[in-house]
Amino acid sequence: MAILERDEALKKRNELVELGYTIIPGVMTDPFLSEVRDWTDRVMDRVEVDPKFRYQGSDVQIMTPERWPEDREPTDRNYSDPFVERIVEFPAALQICEDLGLEGLGGHGNVILLSKPPFGPPLYWHQDHMNWNHPESLSPWPIKVFLSYYMTDTTRENGCLRVLPGTHVKRIPLHDQLPNAHEPEIQAIEDLNHPVFQDHPDAVDVPLSAGDLVVADSRMLHAAWPNNTDKRRTLVLLWHDVFPFPSIPSWWEGDVPEEIRNPDRNIDVERTRMPGEYLK
Repeated sequence: MAILERDEALKKRNELVELGYTIIPGVMTDPFLSEVRDWTDRVMDRVEVDPKFRYQGSDVQIMTPERWPEDREPTDRNYSDPFVERIVEFPAALQICEDLGLEGLGGHGNVILLSKPPFGPPLYWHQDHMNWNHPESLSPWPIKVFLSYYMTDTTRENGCLRVLPGTHVKRIPLHDQLPNAHEPEIQAIEDLNHPVFQDHPDAVDVPLSAGDLVVADSRMLHAAWPNNTDKRRTLVLLWHDVFPFPSIPSWWEGDVPEEIRNPDRNIDVERTRMPGEYLK
């Protein structure tokens, strides 16, 4: 049964397509929200933040037991836990994806905990698309989305999300100033005056309440303010592929790029995080 009324679902879908993100308030509520918060606290209480991940805050990736490879050795930041299944299969989130018309939804069977510790530094501007050489990158609809929930209310003071609307489909000068996301070059930057950390005239702060659902296009530039409080600020993030190339949303009424309308089904390109000719 739909959670979003038809008009609200259409509004949110249009925001996702046009801006690169949308917010659905109050999706994860108690008692489940408290259970997830307690679980993330137990994880982060025993995991030391690797200095390499100081800008992300942490990078703990936890899989469902079903997705965990039998021959893989667990570490403190990569392992399986049955609790993850409850987050991955959270009915309200899956229903909202259906309400939004996110067809061909393919989850990755894991969650990522990005927990910024007290007085943690900002997160740099970045986008997470990894296949910029492929014509799928021309899609005016999302091809990969993240779903995320903060475990506490967020503001600029404790490191809320920041976004640059529209940058999932439109190149701006900042694109050409950014090293690849999450790679050693960007993680090694020490100067907080570097362009990767600077304010931007088009940036929008996205303060949220605990349990609000963020749905965002992987191609959109986003960042986060530093955590200037003495309390941990934890984000639970999931990835989903949508509209597998060269499928077109059943609801799409706009133009379709020629490379998608008449695709080369044998195309084989090198994967890259660096936007190329397909980002205009």
